[in-house]
Amino acid sequence: MRFLFCIIAFLMIGQAIERPTFEDFVAGYERNKASMFNYEGLPAFVLSENLLAVLKLPNAKLNKYVKYDPFLNLYLVRTDFSLIPTPMGDEEKLTRNDWVGVWDPNKPYIGHIKYLAQNINERDQLDFNTKIGLLGTACCEMMGIALDDNSFIGNRYLKHFMKYNDVYWGDIGVDFALRENKIYVNKIRKNGQFLINDEVISVDGTPVKSLRKLNEKILFADPGSTLYFQVLRDNVDLNISTEVFAKDISMFNLPNTKPKVKPTNFRSNLGLSVNSSLIVTKVDPKSKADLAGFMVGDKILRVNNAIVKDFKNLQTILAGGNDFNILIQRKSSKLPLHNFNDNLLGNINTNGDGNFQFFIRLKK
Repeated sequence: MRFLFCIIAFLMIGQAIERPTFEDFVAGYERNKASMFNYEGLPAFVLSENLLAVLKLPNAKLNKYVKYDPFLNLYLVRTDFSLIPTPMGDEEKLTRNDWVGVWDPNKPYIGHIKYLAQNINERDQLDFNTKIGLLGTACCEMMGIALDDNSFIGNRYLKHFMKYNDVYWGDIGVDFALRENKIYVNKIRKNGQFLINDEVISVDGTPVKSLRKLNEKILFADPGSTLYFQVLRDNVDLNISTEVFAKDISMFNLPNTKPKVKPTNFRSNLGLSVNSSLIVTKVDPKSKADLAGFMVGDKILRVNNAIVKDFKNLQTILAGGNDFNILIQRKSSKLPLHNFNDNLLGNINTNGDGNFQFFIRLKK
């Protein structure tokens, strides 16, 4: 018996991967330190040549970013300067014998991946004390972003995170559970095709053996794509096709990061609509502007002898008075007397290019 134990121990030692030294990870830090830095006071990690993952810390936030993902607690930032990304490895291929660490020049953070999360509401786990930083091998492959609670965000999540400008994670409205090494429908939130206790046999023709891989196949699926399930229901095989939609994130009350569209048009309650070039785009029939003589195409130059810079300026002027002398420029073809002798046009001034300038009086 003791001989058998010694043989097994010898084989285990022979197959074990030698623990890398602290100096190995210091060398990894030196090779990859350009991929991690502070961005506006927050830890930032390079994902591509112009994309950063910035970790949100308590009582701190960024003012400019592509999106904030509440599941990962990361901002996605697009930079206008070039970045140096670290090659991404595949954390799913690592075994319990493979060594990983948080690249740090001062203290060793070295160990193994303990557990890969089953769903987005969990975190991948490490079996050693950690700090916020890049998680990688002793050589040069990044495996994810380490947090300070022995957890990390794996590359498979980071690759999906950087794929979309909006927060998007796939969903089919069904939750699954593992029971006796089989995967069953455990809860139905928004899907009329499944029933509770349906046993999942395969997805897209691939046998389902891992709850994590099933959940991540849905999470990482493109919006609007279709997944094909084979399920066993009351000992009867069924084929179900279901469309992937965006996971509901309304409970997070995320801020709108989309830039506000600048107004391109201003409408006065006097019946006058003006665009950003101060050209009249609409005159309401029988309005005060219509009765005063405004026409579509007129360009507003001055109001009460003051140059008008933009339609916000015009809006402020019209809101602050009651009687206005407005200098406009109009094409000669739109003048009521354009077919008559120029001497009949009186004090109307032309600038020599077929456009005439004159005043219109507008009262509230």
